[in-house]
Amino acid sequence: MDNNYEWFLRADLKKHAGKYVAICKRKVISSGLDPSKVYEKAKIKNPKQEVVLWKVPTGDAFIFFEL
Repeated sequence: MDNNYEWFLRADLKKHAGKYVAICKRKVISSGLDPSKVYEKAKIKNPKQEVVLWKVPTGDAFIFFEL
């Protein structure tokens, strides 16, 4: 499993609920409501690093994996 994704699943991101977050090296480096702007800002900060973008769910969320 990707380290950033694994971190995202376990991180306390309550303050980002309902927003998009850009994650690099297991840290939130940008967040907001517009995914394009969040990603663009993150790439400016870390142009040579992989940046992943996820939307933080509000309330309880279920993640299903197919085995």
